Amino acid sequence: MRHVSRSTRGFTLIELLVVIAIIAILIALLLPAVQQAREAARRSSCRNNLRQLGLALHNYVDTTGGAIPRASQHTTGNDCCCETDNGEYAHTVYTMLLPYLEQSNLYESVDFDHDPQHSSNAGVRRTRVSSFLCPSAPEIADSTYANHNYPTAGSSHGYGLCGRHGSDNTNGIFASRWGLRSAESGRLWAPDMHLRMVTDGTSNTVTFSEFAKGLDYVLPASHKNNMGRSWFDPAAGYGNIQFSLHTSATPNSPAVTWGSVSAGNARNWGTVGSYHTGGVHVALLDGSVRFVSDSISGSTWRAIGTPRGGEVVGEY
Repeated sequence: MRHVSRSTRGFTLIELLVVIAIIAILIALLLPAVQQAREAARRSSCRNNLRQLGLALHNYVDTTGGAIPRASQHTTGNDCCCETDNGEYAHTVYTMLLPYLEQSNLYESVDFDHDPQHSSNAGVRRTRVSSFLCPSAPEIADSTYANHNYPTAGSSHGYGLCGRHGSDNTNGIFASRWGLRSAESGRLWAPDMHLRMVTDGTSNTVTFSEFAKGLDYVLPASHKNNMGRSWFDPAAGYGNIQFSLHTSATPNSPAVTWGSVSAGNARNWGTVGSYHTGGVHVALLDGSVRFVSDSISGSTWRAIGTPRGGEVVGEY
């Protein structure tokens, strides 16, 4: 009986290369879709973080009879210039909102008898709070502070955080100027901010937006990691707690908001930015969250940032 031998035919080299090429093409086509899906999920998470901050603010306002906290809880300041706390290294709005963000234990661990820079608050300073972090932005390690990505609406100064700069109708709802007492005369520059004072409407008033540490649009570039350096310590660096309502401080803008290029002191600290393509998220006082395009005009940017500016805000 004859045995018929069967030969097993394998892939030729050319066929194998074709298969590999097809697989590579499929991966190349699929990868952008996967990356887009991941970024879409991160953007959704970012929006949710801002929405939670907005809800926390509403709960805070409800329990304080309508009082809106300032970004930095100091009581006095100088006529000039960018004194965030005039030596009173005070606690921030993020600290005040901790109990409303399921962070009561962290809030209870804060030593309010001492300022945020005191050694008794070292552990809190380094505590990471996920609600304050945009998942699209890289976390840049800092052994002293835990960073954040959601600054508050500040003043119309290029730094955003200045307590005295800006008039009542060009300052954001968290500006230090609201209720800030003059160190020189003891008088109040403005009444404390309350919900009833928001005459522009809650749906037209921005509360929080975005900072993106590490982006090169920050001027000077040596300060690009100061953006949102600490949620706990307002004195951790310029462009830390508040963003600017300057008409040149529109999202992701490299424009100079203070100083000049020729003088070598050009700055745009306090300018909002994000790792999302095309713009930044903003939380409004009514609790909603919107995406604001990089192309928004400077006048509109300031208008949506002021609580009582009296501007007519169109589509943006």
